Amino acid sequence: MHLGVVGINHKLADLKLREQLAKACQKLFGKFNTVVHDHYFVLLSTCNRTEVYFSSEDLASTHSYIFSLLRSEVEEEFDHKLYSYFGVDCFYHLTRVTAGLDSAILGETEIQGQVKAAYEGAVEYLALPKELHFLFQKSLGIAKKIRSDFALGRGMPNLEDAIYQTGQHLFHQPEQANLLFVGASEINQKILSSFKMKGFQNMTICNRSETQSAQLVELLGIRQLPWERLNEWKSFDWIVLGTKSPDYLVKKEPALNYIEEQKLVIDLSVPRNVEPAVGQYRNITLLNIDEINRMLQIRCRKMTEGLVGVERKISEAIQYHSSRYLDRSQSKIAVLAVSHCG
Repeated sequence: MHLGVVGINHKLADLKLREQLAKACQKLFGKFNTVVHDHYFVLLSTCNRTEVYFSSEDLASTHSYIFSLLRSEVEEEFDHKLYSYFGVDCFYHLTRVTAGLDSAILGETEIQGQVKAAYEGAVEYLALPKELHFLFQKSLGIAKKIRSDFALGRGMPNLEDAIYQTGQHLFHQPEQANLLFVGASEINQKILSSFKMKGFQNMTICNRSETQSAQLVELLGIRQLPWERLNEWKSFDWIVLGTKSPDYLVKKEPALNYIEEQKLVIDLSVPRNVEPAVGQYRNITLLNIDEINRMLQIRCRKMTEGLVGVERKISEAIQYHSSRYLDRSQSKIAVLAVSHCG
């Protein structure tokens, strides 16, 4: 299998380094840079990981090429923080990722949609080699079956609950708080839906594409704030940000010194949407994705029994599909050899 991956995740690097690499990878391996000199790339970028999957005839050369490009964009030392997998190990890794077994929130469901979107986005812009089609299609298929067979993630604490509980600590009646969601990302949509079910009434969305946010306004009965009025975030009690913006959307400013009411700002984005210095103001509580994840991990550790069977099932599926793939490849080689001799 001519497959490989280079990546970084929440386990190996702090948020600062992850956002530097996320920006660099988006620039180098994003939608319009998925093939360079016979190197094929698929970029998977989420709030907890950035991974570049690749295929070529010379994996070692492509691996070195990726590192050299990253070094030209990232000043901080990162080599020892990245992980790399090749061939079947790459297949195994992506399957675990897609199933939610490598996530900060064990069994989380968003990652499956993010893997699918990364694959479909790459397919839209180029003809991928068969190895990458095999990798993503089989990983998605196995992960879907694993989730179904083991009810993976069901009953586990999730991001929506962690954010809700954070609000409970700060607000006496969180359901009465005035909320602003910046970005119509999948996770923001899940939080919006969850809060709507809990009886939240004062929710507003602000998104760069008003067409997309208008659909949520109609579906959930929430309000819409035009993107050019994002600076009005200071009039809300509780702000949740989740976008793909490479720059800070909320920055420190003198006016923040005069805020009298307590505000909760939750930044779920990598790269971050909120300048960290905003959290230094007296009445602003700022939490980033790593801080939210730490709350969840404490609860998840108590609920991880039974995962041995999940890991075994994944290993068996990887072995089965890898063997079939290699058998088919060898059969084609044999047929070509006989045809050539004839």
